[in-house]
Amino acid sequence: MRLVVYAGPTGGHVFPAQSFSEGFRKYFPDSRIDLVTCRRAKSLIDKMPQGIFQSVSYLPEFGFPGGFSWKTLKPFFLFPYLLLQALLFLKRTKPDLCVGFGSFVSYPGMMVAHGLKIPTLIHEQNRVPGKATHWLIPHMDVVAESFEGTRFLQKPKILHTIGLPLRSFIVDAAARAKGGATPRPFTLLVVGGSQGSQGLNMIVTDAIASLSDEERSKIAVIHITGERDKTWVAERYEQLVLSNEVHPFYSGMDELFQKADLAITRAGANTLFELAAFGVPAFVIPYPHAGGHQKYNAQSFAEKGGLIFHDEAPGAKDWLVKQLRKTIEDPGSLAEISKAMREVARPKATEELIEIARKLIETHENRTR
Repeated sequence: MRLVVYAGPTGGHVFPAQSFSEGFRKYFPDSRIDLVTCRRAKSLIDKMPQGIFQSVSYLPEFGFPGGFSWKTLKPFFLFPYLLLQALLFLKRTKPDLCVGFGSFVSYPGMMVAHGLKIPTLIHEQNRVPGKATHWLIPHMDVVAESFEGTRFLQKPKILHTIGLPLRSFIVDAAARAKGGATPRPFTLLVVGGSQGSQGLNMIVTDAIASLSDEERSKIAVIHITGERDKTWVAERYEQLVLSNEVHPFYSGMDELFQKADLAITRAGANTLFELAAFGVPAFVIPYPHAGGHQKYNAQSFAEKGGLIFHDEAPGAKDWLVKQLRKTIEDPGSLAEISKAMREVARPKATEELIEIARKLIETHENRTR
């Protein structure tokens, strides 16, 4: 079988695409999968295991910015070129299925696939989809969602709720992980997403600085900062005489999830579902931009008791200090949140998406015979 996968440039899009493609190749070793993304994703693609994709094609950056400026017009100038490239690419690769994992990267290719009557499948990671997904939904054969009740503007033709496909090493490590005594010192894992988050980094370091020396002596911090903030975050922790590890990026996140007693994070779908796989409770400060979709992700988990969240606002630091003090004093207070987090996990999401893809290909082949 031949597949073309379209995925946006961030880990939130690329990692589920990797998970699905890796799993599909495992079940169907002779299949061919080509990835289409954009140049900003190259650093993530370079860190992936070899052999998942037959080829990787990089589109120019274009996006769909809000407001009105020359950047707003850029996609419309690029569109004829992108549609032609997509047409030539699909004519050449002749895929049995095209699978989209969101963002502007998916739109040209998935629309051309629809026009060519190639079966189309979209996986939406977030509770609130982006513009490109909203525009594609009416034309796609099947849609899979991570969160039940995703806020699609139009009802998909066929909809499955499956959770979010996680990379195999995450799922395998979560399955092997065994509960035990809480390590000392109490370990915080701070994650702002695949590209880091300056706003989260500042709130967390300020909150930890507000703790007393005695309170800080009871904790250790593992902080994924993004490249831009690594130096100043590390220096801040050294000034606070705090046990810490600071990384700009960390590929073996399964190792860190197993060390963590508590995560302080944004609310990207990939991060939340990975935490759920390990049952790591979380204090969450959603990214306030990009349409505010992360807040809805956080709400979905909070409604089930898996996390506590607060908007990124002037009171966020004081809220986090209060939550940390309560937790340091009584780590056992996180037990119910951890239990709820595990119950939200969907460890079979990849297998479910693969089965949806297989059936879609099979149905199309039967119709065209």
